[in-house]
Amino acid sequence: MMSDPTYNQLVPLIKRVHLATRRAYDEAFAAHKLTGPQANVLRFVWLQNGIEQRELQERVGVTGATLTGIIDGLVERELVERRLSPEDARVKQIFLTERGRAVSDELGGIMALLHAQLVRGFSVAEQALLGDWLQRMAANMDALSGDGCD
Repeated sequence: MMSDPTYNQLVPLIKRVHLATRRAYDEAFAAHKLTGPQANVLRFVWLQNGIEQRELQERVGVTGATLTGIIDGLVERELVERRLSPEDARVKQIFLTERGRAVSDELGGIMALLHAQLVRGFSVAEQALLGDWLQRMAANMDALSGDGCD
């Protein structure tokens, strides 16, 4: 296996892309004094303002306690607010504040630029094919542990 040229090229390249991408995103988030998990939660709330906390937990893929800590930090910074659902007072919904919307809009622009840099030189068809391949690779690896990471 170790002498397989695809192993010696593919795995290190995937790791290199991951690390470089993570570094770029972390630097962008740090400029707003956000962690990666906080920015991820903001992204989901930006995409679905008023998302139920339980659904947000499933999408982010963290424990309830971890998500509560992330949301507490965002509430403290006045980026999001919790509200009880008008239909069911047991259900908490998460909404962006005006400040949170401004930060999310700015992060959205930064993420679009980073995405454009990541796929620079790839045609739309190549991007779709790469996405398909990466999804299949993720599914292959998920099958090892039974995980279904999004």
